[in-house]
Amino acid sequence: MYSFRKSKKGFTLIELMVVVAIIGVLALLGLRLYTGQQEKAKNAIVKANAGTAQTLLQANLADSTYSDAATAVAALTGHGMRNPYLSAPLVIESVAGDTLPTNSTAAGAVVVCQVSLIPTEKYLIGGYDGLKAKVGEELTAQK
Repeated sequence: MYSFRKSKKGFTLIELMVVVAIIGVLALLGLRLYTGQQEKAKNAIVKANAGTAQTLLQANLADSTYSDAATAVAALTGHGMRNPYLSAPLVIESVAGDTLPTNSTAAGAVVVCQVSLIPTEKYLIGGYDGLKAKVGEELTAQK
């Protein structure tokens, strides 16, 4: 005669729950690392934009003289730089004062200020991250 045995194929509910929990934890870690890398990439673009603005301003200063930071900034627009935080063309801001502000009015902005304490034309250039805080170092352009 045949004896009926219970089949022991497959996984138990506990084993499946443990596997799902492990996959969930790994997905959360991967997502956190991914968003951190996106922020680093955007900050690198902001630093590159500030460097490009410095190079353009330095080249313009070799040929021209500007009366203030706003006039210098007007010469920098339209060079294809983009704001990584707003997915829009980069707007370069000019501020009054002899130092760059610690915060910007827009995420991903590049700010230019003219130092008036020095008799020659000297400009400070800085980039700002998604939290509108200064990122990278202050760059200078001088005649």
